Formats: sequence, structure tokens, C-alpha cells
Amino acid sequence: MKMQLRDWWVLKRVLRQRYPQLSDEDLEVTYGKEQELIACLQQRTGKSKEEAKRIIKSIQVAYLQPSLL
Repeated sequence: MKMQLRDWWVLKRVLRQRYPQLSDEDLEVTYGKEQELIACLQQRTGKSKEEAKRIIKSIQVAYLQPSLL
């Protein structure tokens, strides 16, 4: 799940909007530490690891894919 720094910040912002139970501290995960972000999302939402990965992937597809137009 490699992404650029700008995309990392967008991902964290969208997660914060969708999951208000995530605190600012929860989202202070260092850039590039995707597994920590997945674990935090998993812990705070009660989702499985696979569900947490799917949530992040869906945000990447919806918000971070370059336009094909």
C-alpha cells in the first residue's frame, strides 16, 4: 500500500471524517507505517484486519486515484 505523502494526509483526513471514534492521536501514525494505521483502525472500530484493509483500499480508490479524463 505505497503512497505519496500528500495521499497519506488525504487518507488520514477521510478516515477522521468517516470514523469520528478515531482521535487525532490515533491518526498521528508516521507516514509509511500502514500496518500501524490498519491496527489502529481495527482497534477503534472493532473491524477485522481484512475489513480495515478494505476500508483503506476503498478510500484510495475513491479519493486518490488520478482522473482518467
